[in-house]
Amino acid sequence: MRIGVYLNEKNPEEGGGSTLLATIRKEILSARTEDTFIFCYNGKESAPYKKTKDGFCYLNVDAVIPRRNRLHRIGRKLRKLACRLLSRPFPADRAPLDIIAERENLDLYWITYPARVQLSVPYIYTVWDLGHRAAPCFPEVSRSPEWDWEAREATYRQMVYKASYIITGNEAGKREILENYPMPPAKIRIVPFPVSAFCHGEEAEPAFALPAQYFFYPAQFWAHKNHIRIVQALALLRDKYGLTPGIVFTGSDKGNKSYIQSQCRAYGVEAQVIFAGFVSDKEMKYLYTHAAAMVFASLLGPNNMPPIEAAFLGCPVLITDLEGHKEQMGDAALYFNGCNAAELAEQMRLIMTDSAARDALLHRERSLARQFSSVDYFGEIRNIIEEFRPFRQTWG
Repeated sequence: MRIGVYLNEKNPEEGGGSTLLATIRKEILSARTEDTFIFCYNGKESAPYKKTKDGFCYLNVDAVIPRRNRLHRIGRKLRKLACRLLSRPFPADRAPLDIIAERENLDLYWITYPARVQLSVPYIYTVWDLGHRAAPCFPEVSRSPEWDWEAREATYRQMVYKASYIITGNEAGKREILENYPMPPAKIRIVPFPVSAFCHGEEAEPAFALPAQYFFYPAQFWAHKNHIRIVQALALLRDKYGLTPGIVFTGSDKGNKSYIQSQCRAYGVEAQVIFAGFVSDKEMKYLYTHAAAMVFASLLGPNNMPPIEAAFLGCPVLITDLEGHKEQMGDAALYFNGCNAAELAEQMRLIMTDSAARDALLHRERSLARQFSSVDYFGEIRNIIEEFRPFRQTWG
């Protein structure tokens, strides 16, 4: 079969989503299969429609239907008015991905991230989370100018019901989908996240100075990432125990960074906090392998990439006690209530002062890391493709 793989050409600074997509792409490029995989992406309209790289074909979706000039738009409006006056239906524009499917003889699409696209060809759809349903209070899921609550809801309602298959990361994710968008459970497939590609590469010490003992949190500055709880925990560690570890925050600003910086000043911990911004893959690996622990304070699940990366790289994990996180990490993490800074402070203190407890946690993590290493993300997708094959054989 010929399968179109729809990728979001994200900037590497966009966080965990881009890390996952880069890993998926690498797995596809290294796999051996009789099927043909064609990458589809959104590039510049002026860029070529088709190019070849690493032996694979890349198709620029935005070059399929060039931007229409003003004369064309006026003509289209006049034709639409004429159809309305004559009580005739106006032919809808064909979707770019459908045009590509016809041109390239594609049998199936794999939408690798929660995109909203017009599509009549069968497709596999990826759901990372349903944050707008689980916690609509956060501004990034309720009133974000790029993707507000209504846009998210419209996306999922349009995409999940029409999908031939839906993939999610764990059982908690599957339950979340079924609770919000009832459908046949067999349509939803659990495909755990893979170990990020950068974890297998080299590491390099960052250019900025690191404290002797620091915690690490790789997360963009969204409200739901809950950086504030770490800031509060630092103040509690100082006031209650006289402990002053550092914390390294990496990730781009999504509108909440200045607030967190102001809170660092308000709690008097600004000297302990490093706002590193975007770091390279090599630096990211170094920050994991030399940290006292990775603190994953996110208030949204159901599962995430950083805990997998940390476990694989031998970095202790402190994580919020969400149902999905517990399913993902089992006994290989220390948990805390994401709304309780005192609980987080106690777990941080344990890591800093009890080497036996830290070693025991790392021992449990090593066992889980072996499970993460055995995940064949693309292999699981290929199993779904094999299941679809006999259905595709029923039409020409």
